[in-house]
Amino acid sequence: MKKLYSMIIIGVTFCLIFPARAKDPSSALESFGVQKVDEKKEAIPFSLKNLNGNVVALKDFKGKPVLVAFWATWCDACTEEIGLLEKFSNGKRDQINILMLAIDGEKENKVKRVINQKKITLPVLLDPKEKTARAYGVKFIPIVFLIDREGMLVGKIVGERDWTSSEAISALREIFDLH
Repeated sequence: MKKLYSMIIIGVTFCLIFPARAKDPSSALESFGVQKVDEKKEAIPFSLKNLNGNVVALKDFKGKPVLVAFWATWCDACTEEIGLLEKFSNGKRDQINILMLAIDGEKENKVKRVINQKKITLPVLLDPKEKTARAYGVKFIPIVFLIDREGMLVGKIVGERDWTSSEAISALREIFDLH
């Protein structure tokens, strides 16, 4: 009887410490650190030059989800993350667009050097006066804004993430309803 009583106490204690949880539909988003917006709103439009001097506009990407990643060459976490975003994009470019907005001011040569070192093939746009970053309310980098097919801002991810993890694609599948 004493053994049974001890087992019940251990079992109850275990359940109190580690409660069973039903699978939460937002768990993929939460585990990857996606902050969903309370109410969808239209993403702030922008037109910026890429590293070739061509103007690229956000509106050009409607119809496919877009990740807008703000980064800088002086930010170690950012330069690490852009490499992970590059790896993540392999095999997914037909489903998701990724735009990398460099907020390095007038230091285009530094941006080009990092892009070449990291072998980045994703579109890199220059936000020289950080007007777009300010419009999006960027206070910390790296930060990624999630924009759906219709051009609506649906979430953001603050801080470096492992874009090669299974949580990354699970979270994006969930928020963008990808198959």
